[in-house]
Amino acid sequence: MISQTVDVNVPRFNQAVVAVVTAVAFVFQMPALVGLMFVVLAISRLGGPRWAPLTRFYVTVVRPRIQPAGPREFEAAAPPRFAQLLGALFLGGGYACLLAGWSAVGWVLTLTVTALASLAASARICVGCLIYERAVVR
Repeated sequence: MISQTVDVNVPRFNQAVVAVVTAVAFVFQMPALVGLMFVVLAISRLGGPRWAPLTRFYVTVVRPRIQPAGPREFEAAAPPRFAQLLGALFLGGGYACLLAGWSAVGWVLTLTVTALASLAASARICVGCLIYERAVVR
């Protein structure tokens, strides 16, 4: 069963990792990192929190060091899951374009994810979550 709420820091951590890895992928022209992030997001989305590599790392390694008493603030889980789906779709499309030789399109899709993940991680403005709340829930 998938939780209805999530520690607010879990999506922020995931978004920060995605932003950094995809930025590194662009700077060093490493499409394999785009593919890796696509797989990580796809596994996370399809398998849920139990199978999500970044979530598991945060919960087992990071959170015990920064919040030993456990999470204190929660948010609805559905909007970040939807945003994760959008990120996976964009990265999957970007990776496919990079493999097909359409570098410009592939990097634009990848950098879109990089920018939006950076915004969500740093300012807690999750565009995918806003889309979910305004378009999907209605």
